[in-house]
Amino acid sequence: FSQVVYLTTLYFTTWTRGEEGLVLSPALRRIDLGGTVVSLSDPAARYVIAFVLFSAVLFLSLRLVRSPFGRTLAGIRENEERMRMLGYDTFRAKLAAVVLSGLFCAASGAAYGLLFGYVGSGFASIQYSILPLLWVLVGGAATTLGPLLGTLFMFYVVDYASGVTTAWLVLVGAALILTVLFFPRGVLGSVRERWLKWLP
Repeated sequence: FSQVVYLTTLYFTTWTRGEEGLVLSPALRRIDLGGTVVSLSDPAARYVIAFVLFSAVLFLSLRLVRSPFGRTLAGIRENEERMRMLGYDTFRAKLAAVVLSGLFCAASGAAYGLLFGYVGSGFASIQYSILPLLWVLVGGAATTLGPLLGTLFMFYVVDYASGVTTAWLVLVGAALILTVLFFPRGVLGSVRERWLKWLP
């Protein structure tokens, strides 16, 4: 599906501007906070707003995991049939989880466009659908902080590797293979299972 969207953005250049992408003018990137105007063209303002948004999403995620709904999702992950026998509507719970996930992703994409003033067709390519899943697997899929750890680690690995060689995807594949071999539940997932069971 992402490849279809990517090709659509390339072909319908009248609306998407193709590979040039959409650029927001500085006037559209100003936020009026009760008389105080914050310009998102300012790097310091971008950093503060990005940090606030990140903190809010992390807080909501941690609260969600510890809520009854989060425990229901954990039960479905471990044994969906048993949860269904206990009277839980597993379909509605999974649908709500997908909707919330899509909401967070859409909000982060919109925030990126506002913060950096640019949305290119490359963001719709298939690698932006696959790589986040790999980062989650590296950090730990069944944890709250694992995807964050995996993203931070692989971001710096890719940033360094892409400056050294064009075959940086080889390092991505090697990291995934090593994770599967030595950390089958992801780095943080395996650490939690073996030593720190209190980790979210």
